[in-house]
Amino acid sequence: MSNSGMKKHVMKAMACFLAGSMTLGALGISASAAGSALVGLAGTEAPAESAPVQTAGASTSALVGVSGMENPADQAAVSEDASAEDTSYVETEAFEDVVNTVAVTQVADDSYINIRTAPDTESDIVGKLYNNNAATIIGEDGDWYLVQSGNCQGYVAKYLLTTGSAAAEMVQQIGTPVAQVNAEALMVRADASEDAEVIDMVTEDEIVYLEEDLGGWAQVSTANGYTGYVNADYVSYATYIPQAESVEEEAERIAAEEAAYEAYLAEQEAAYQAAIAQQEAEYEAYLAEQQALWEQQNQEWIEYLQSQGEYADQAQAEADQAWADQAYLDQVAADAQAAADEAYWSGDEDAAAQAQAQADQAAADAQAAADAAAQAQAEADAAAQQVISDAGMDASQVTTDGTSSLRQQVVDYALQFVGNPYVWGGTSLTNGADCSGFTQSVMADNGISISRTAGAQGQGGTSVSLDNIQPGDLLFYEGSGDYGIGHVSMYIGDGKVVHASNSTTGIIVSDIGYRTPAYAKSYLD
Repeated sequence: MSNSGMKKHVMKAMACFLAGSMTLGALGISASAAGSALVGLAGTEAPAESAPVQTAGASTSALVGVSGMENPADQAAVSEDASAEDTSYVETEAFEDVVNTVAVTQVADDSYINIRTAPDTESDIVGKLYNNNAATIIGEDGDWYLVQSGNCQGYVAKYLLTTGSAAAEMVQQIGTPVAQVNAEALMVRADASEDAEVIDMVTEDEIVYLEEDLGGWAQVSTANGYTGYVNADYVSYATYIPQAESVEEEAERIAAEEAAYEAYLAEQEAAYQAAIAQQEAEYEAYLAEQQALWEQQNQEWIEYLQSQGEYADQAQAEADQAWADQAYLDQVAADAQAAADEAYWSGDEDAAAQAQAQADQAAADAQAAADAAAQAQAEADAAAQQVISDAGMDASQVTTDGTSSLRQQVVDYALQFVGNPYVWGGTSLTNGADCSGFTQSVMADNGISISRTAGAQGQGGTSVSLDNIQPGDLLFYEGSGDYGIGHVSMYIGDGKVVHASNSTTGIIVSDIGYRTPAYAKSYLD
C-alpha cells in the first residue's frame, strides 16, 4: 500500500484505533522500539486459503503452506527441516514471555491464516489474518496460540505466526507511524511555529498520519488532506498495523463489493443503453434528412426533365417554323424564276434582266432559309436526344453533389449494419466485425476486393484529398497498427462516417471530426 493509500486507510480507521489499540511490550516490541502501537480492526483482502509463511521465533525462516498445516504433524515436519540450532517454541520462549505481546503474519498478498474457535483444524473459523496483520497473544494451548485481533478471538497454529524479536523488527518495517490527539482541539499550522498560519484543526482522540517527529513539533497529515505541524506536547505517537477480519466483517465487505459492482454494471448498462438510444435517434434523424434530401433532389430532377422537355419542344417548334419559312421562300423563288423565264422569251431584255435578278435573290433567300431550318432542326434533335438520354437514366444515379450510384449503393449497404457488435478480428457484418473487417466486408459484398487490415487498406486505392472526399471513400487514422494506421472508417456524406468503433459502441455513425483522419483513399473510382 502506498503512503497516500495508507494515509486514507489510517484516517478512515480512526474509530478502530480507539477500540483496538494495544501496547507492544515484551520481546522487543516496547515503547522504546516501536512506540505505543495501535492496531487497526480492518484486514486486507485475500481470496486464497494457503500461502508461504515464516516460522515464529526461529533464526531461520521456512516457507510452508497454510492449508493443511495447522496439525502437529505438519509442524513437526517444519521443525525437522530446521537447523540443529533451531528449537521449538516451548524451548526458546517461555509462555509468560509471549502472552500479551504482538505476533505478526507473513503470507502472500493473496492468502490468509484462519483463526479458529478451538485449537484444532476441524473447529469453526471466526476470522482471517492477512499479510502483515497483527494479533495479541493472550494464551496458548499446545501447538496453538490463543489470540485477539480486531473483533476476533480464537486459535492460530504457532508456526503460522511471527513472534518475539522477529515480530518487533516487522513492526518497525510494516507499521505506519501515527499520532493520537490528546487535546480537546489542536491547531494544525503551515510551519513549525506558534506564529504560523492555521490550516486545519484536529480534535481529541483523532488519529493523524505522522510524517516526521521534529522534537517539539510533529509534521502530520490530516483526514482533510492537509499536511502541517502540531505541538508535540499534545499528541501521543503510535504505530498502526491492520488486524484480522471476522467472518461477519468479511461477509459485509463482500456484500458491499458485490453491491458496488452491481451498481457499476447497472451504471455501465444505463450508459450503454443511453448511447445506443442516442445513436439510434441520430441515425433516424440522418435517415429523415437523407429522405428529405432525396425528395428535394428528385423534385429538382423532375423539374429539370420538364424544363428540358419544354426546351426541346420549343426548339422543335422553331425548327418546324424554319422549315415552313423555307418552303414558302422556295415557292417564292420558283415563282420568281418562272417570271424571269417568261420575261426572257418576251424579247424585252431589260425586263428579262430585272426578273432574273429578282429570281436569283429569291433563290438565295430560299437557300438561307433552308440552312436556318437545318440548323434549327439539328438543335431540336440535340435537345430531344438530351431529354431522351436524361429520362432514360435511373434518377438515383444522379444527385446534386455528383455522387455515383455505386457510391450511394455502398453507403446504403453499410448503414444497414449500424447497431451491430464490434468484435476484434471479426469480419461478420451481423455477428461482429472490427473496423477493417467492417470496411472489407462492405466492399466485398459490393464486388470490390480490398485488404484485411486498416494499414494495408490504406496502402491501396486512389489517394483523395480530405477536402474532396465523397461518400464511400475510406478515412484512415494514425495508431499502432501496420503502416502506422490504427483505425479506418467510411465517409457517408454530410460530414459523417460509419465505422466499427469499439466493443462498447459497436458499429455506429459519427461526425467526421470525432477524430482527425491522416488521409483518405477511394476504391470506387
